[in-house]
Formats: sequence, structure tokens, C-alpha cells
Amino acid sequence: MVYRSFFLQLTLLFSLSVHADISHNTYTTLLNVIEKNYQADFAARGERLRIDRLWFDDTNQASAWREEDRQGEIAVLRIPGGLARQPVINADAFTLIICHEIGHHLAGPPRVWKYSVEGQADYYGVSSCLRQILPKLPENSVVREETTPEVVVDRCRMAYGFPDEQQLCIRSAMAGSRLTQYFAHKRHIRSPEFDQPDSAVLQQTNRGLPNPQCRLDTYFAAALCNPETRRVGDELPGWLCPTHPLQLEGARPSCWFNAKN
Repeated sequence: MVYRSFFLQLTLLFSLSVHADISHNTYTTLLNVIEKNYQADFAARGERLRIDRLWFDDTNQASAWREEDRQGEIAVLRIPGGLARQPVINADAFTLIICHEIGHHLAGPPRVWKYSVEGQADYYGVSSCLRQILPKLPENSVVREETTPEVVVDRCRMAYGFPDEQQLCIRSAMAGSRLTQYFAHKRHIRSPEFDQPDSAVLQQTNRGLPNPQCRLDTYFAAALCNPETRRVGDELPGWLCPTHPLQLEGARPSCWFNAKN
């Protein structure tokens, strides 16, 4: 058993390491596209967006916060290059990391102080940010997964009528899959699966960090949230599908969200 366990660990580490494919140029391109896309959104809020580009920083924790100077408030993202060099993180998963940090600033309630909670930033990162950013990336950065689970293909095809929308849904869901594989690897637990959603129903919204399976459920729900088919909740932003019995796809999962609090 000891030898078998050691072999499995080596196999896992090798399989993860072969996917670390983000160059300095790709890192810079992704940040440039996101910065250009969101400058106007922050300006409309009376803020400036600043992305700290730390390619040579080997830490693996992105962050978001606010600063203030004589010209007003600054929304800051800190994006170390160490994240781009992490095993299993590809260009789409890295884009989702940046989108998540944007979400802490822009995704709205539920919040902790001025920042959207982790689950809300996850949902916004796919439903709003990836939906805008992925089509704007250069062709040479497009990620094509070798295999995609049938459940992802089937549900994306059910949620969207046009092939380009279906492909964007699939690509966004798979970006979430890659990222949650990384989260699970850090915690030394099994990788989440699309067909094994977290069954927890929380009585209060989790304002901390959901587990990797719950985060995958959130990314998948956000990918499936089609603004054209929202049935209720018109008071919500267009990228957010409500929690309601008539809304068949895309609502924030109950493993972290409770609409009553």
C-alpha cells in the first residue's frame, strides 16, 4: 500500500505539472484585456482600477482591496506570477482568478464590509467577467480541453441555443473545473466533479471560503445562467439568475448562498 500510494502521488504531481503553460506574455495579455475592459466600469463608480503586475513574485495568492489618494479611491488587484506557474492552472483558469478578484469589487451583495463575499465573486467571475473577457482574448490563447464531461456539454446545449454561446458556457465551466482541481490539490482532497454537487443547504449565507466542490457548483451554475431565459427577478443584474422555483438553471447554489440572509 505504501508503494502504491507513493506511485499515485507521483502520477498526480506529474499530471498536474505538464499543464503549467502560461508564459509572461500570456500573463501580461490577460491582464491588459481585463484592465481595458473594466476601466470604464470603475470610473463610473468614481474609482480607478490598478492591477499590480507581479510576474516575478512566486506567491500563489491573488487579492483585492481599496486604497485612496488625493485623486480619490483606487480599486486594487494584486496578481502574482506564482499563480500563473501553479500546476494545472491554464490560461482560462488564470483568467477566472483575475475575474474573481474583479468580482470582489463589483459583484455586489452579499458582502463583507465593502467586498463581495467569496461565493458571490466566484459567480460573478464566470457569469459576468468570463462572459465578457473570453471572446476578447487572442485566438492563440484559446484553451481546448482534451476531454469535457458529457454533463457539461449536455447542460450547456440545453441552456443556450447558439453554438458560440454553448461553447462559451462549456469553456467557462471547464475553467472552473481547472481552478477547483487546483484548490482541491492544495487541500489534499479529491477533485470536485460536475455530476456530484454539494448537497448542503445552508440556513445562513457562507461569507467565508466555500469548499472546492461548492465552488465548482457555483462556477457551473454561473456558466448556465442565460440572461435570455431568466424567468423572474428582473430587479437583479442581468448576469445573475435568481433563486426561485421557476428558475431552472443558474441560481447560486445553496451550499454557500441563502437568499433570506
